[in-house]
Amino acid sequence: MSLERQAEMVGLGGVSRSTSATARYMLAIVGGAATALALFCATYGALYVTGYLPPPPLSNNVCTDEKLVFLRRNPPADPNFLVVGSSVAWRNIDSEVIARELPGARPVNGGFCGMQVHQSAFISDWFIDRWPGIKQVLLVVSPLDYTSCKGTSQAFDPVDARELVFEAKPLWSFYLRYFDPVSLHRNIKRQAEDRRQESLLKVKRGFTQYGDGPLDTNENRGLFYGSMPQTDPDCFAALRAVASNLDGEGRTLMVVATPVHPAWKSQYDPDGAFLAQYSLDLRHALEDTGARLWNADEAGILDSSAFTDAIHIRWSSATVFTGEIVKRLKAE
Repeated sequence: MSLERQAEMVGLGGVSRSTSATARYMLAIVGGAATALALFCATYGALYVTGYLPPPPLSNNVCTDEKLVFLRRNPPADPNFLVVGSSVAWRNIDSEVIARELPGARPVNGGFCGMQVHQSAFISDWFIDRWPGIKQVLLVVSPLDYTSCKGTSQAFDPVDARELVFEAKPLWSFYLRYFDPVSLHRNIKRQAEDRRQESLLKVKRGFTQYGDGPLDTNENRGLFYGSMPQTDPDCFAALRAVASNLDGEGRTLMVVATPVHPAWKSQYDPDGAFLAQYSLDLRHALEDTGARLWNADEAGILDSSAFTDAIHIRWSSATVFTGEIVKRLKAE
């Protein structure tokens, strides 16, 4: 056999081996991807069937993500009154009272648990971008909302949240987009803890038609939070910014400082210095912004029996509290 023919056969063999290796490599990639997808589907399917599947982790805060899924499934009809804030807005407000007692009001409760005030400002903007007909904003706050406003104000990605809530993109696509086994494990544990707390309070899970989160219970969990951390000046700057922005847009803002448990004040703020400074900081932040402030704690409208912990109140008291807010809104 000629040398030229031998070289040609060797070359063909090399090409054949190279093609075979490439094919095996591609098959391995496809097989690995298919296996990973099957495991992904099996894991999430098992969590769904057993009731342990958390909502898509847009915020990585289970109760916030649950609220986004609720809004997806129960879209409000052209609201013009926005309740916003942290869990004291979500838990302590009975929006039915607003709808019933305030003529023409169509409320939506946009309170999300665990929000700092700069995040509540972001959420307010996010809702208003969707519903520009919102003319009144009620921001309900506690001292815990003013402890750290140096991080990002984005509680979740606004585009992804819009797609989830308002554009009905498939839920599975968000589970796939946000997949993280560490985050998933943490959220499963957080969801279990939330359910444990609700079990202790004997609270039925869920939302009202407006998005409120009723604590309809006779139980309580003590003062729970202990002493409050010092407030962050950046939070009051954020409050001033959102108040000025809403005023510039022709919208009205009422800021309500939620009542604090009398026993908490006796134990952790006996001279009243902390809450007095907090109240002063709120007033200074809102000066000349067009916003109205009502410190409901100073009004003394609720006694100890109203509370489930230091800052959250039971549903019967939320109705009373909301009624007092509406009285002041009517008096404007």
